[in-house]
Amino acid sequence: MIISSLCMTGYDGPAPGLEIWPARPAFCDRKIAQSSFAHSIAMARKADELGFDWVSVSEHHYAPYILTPNPCLMAAAVSQVTTRAKIALLGPLVPLVNPVRLAEEIAMLDQLSGGRVVTLFLRGTPNEHRTYDSDAAATRGMTQEGIDLIRKAWSEEEPFSWSGEHFNFSTIAVWPRTVQSPHPPIFGSGNSEESVRFAAERKMGIAFSFAPVDVVEKWVKLYHAEAEKAGWTPGPEQVIYRGIAYAAKSDAQAQADMGAFFGKKAEEQAQIQQETLGGPPIVPMVSEPYFVGGPETLKGRFETLRDCGVGVVDLAWGIGDPAQRETAMDHFAADVLPIVQGL
Repeated sequence: MIISSLCMTGYDGPAPGLEIWPARPAFCDRKIAQSSFAHSIAMARKADELGFDWVSVSEHHYAPYILTPNPCLMAAAVSQVTTRAKIALLGPLVPLVNPVRLAEEIAMLDQLSGGRVVTLFLRGTPNEHRTYDSDAAATRGMTQEGIDLIRKAWSEEEPFSWSGEHFNFSTIAVWPRTVQSPHPPIFGSGNSEESVRFAAERKMGIAFSFAPVDVVEKWVKLYHAEAEKAGWTPGPEQVIYRGIAYAAKSDAQAQADMGAFFGKKAEEQAQIQQETLGGPPIVPMVSEPYFVGGPETLKGRFETLRDCGVGVVDLAWGIGDPAQRETAMDHFAADVLPIVQGL
């Protein structure tokens, strides 16, 4: 099993909760934001040194829970403090950007990282579509067309034009080319029947975030069935699952630390006067994180996902202060990582 560590780059200070979007910029202390980035970069370096297979980044806007509106920029920084781990963009939100520009940026990142890039292209949650006033009804089509365009831009050896439903370009000729040929590994969303079929038809991987295990098992079965229709067989390394993680020496200690952390956050947020809602849906796997516990509990969680067909797990270190997150990563690397990598 491939194990990834997410550079969450969460804001390490009092801030509105996940359900608040957009968060007022007044809550962002410039120095705290700077230290939050420094800690996230340090965690990426640590993950690489401890033997994690991937270091990942994500994209979010107008909120404190992940301070990376441009995941390519964060990934470029991570590429310079890591030497071995894959750099996983999980993932750029295609409807929010120019897809040709995204193809260029990721190709540049593949060069900077020595060919270590992995990419998951996403549509994004409804609140993210409001970042630049995207047409919400068009975002699915924009995502799928954008993925096809990017794949062609990475593969073509001659300039070409593109005339589609959502994008039109008279000339596309991406420089530099990616190190990986014909392009880095590509994943798509696995969170709906249509997205699963789209990924299977194009021989792409699929990814889930914070989904219940029974839902993951259902969609993975559909993915394999659709891939068979398309004439290929995906391996477990083409199925990603992301969950919030906190490792400790025992279940009791992990639960106590998690309770204290969320209790403190609730107190901080109660003091913040902000009525605007509209954030992403808070699913149970966010409010009750899956990868929290001692070594035996965590091993069991990975075995369950393995049995569902998952081969890549992306761990979001979103519990505790910076020192606690580093300690949790150390516990995981010492007691769990070598075992689950062998699953």
